[in-house]
Amino acid sequence: MDLKLIVVFAVMVAMLVGLWMVFARLKAKNQGFGPNALRALGVVLFVPSLTVLAVTGVFSTETTAALLGTVAGYVLSVSMPEAG
Repeated sequence: MDLKLIVVFAVMVAMLVGLWMVFARLKAKNQGFGPNALRALGVVLFVPSLTVLAVTGVFSTETTAALLGTVAGYVLSVSMPEAG
């Protein structure tokens, strides 16, 4: 079996499990979609998609590193509510 196919399958399983976990957590807290929920969904969907594109060779190494850096900056940024 091709290694790329195994990686793509594993990443898709991780994406589905991540989505299930985010929605289960939202339901357990009886909470709707807010900025943190959207951030979690974005990470759960974007990082595995980026991994699949990197493994299949669609992106170069530099492009993949730049996109991962962008995701890290987005996830680690702290959004403050506007004063007013």
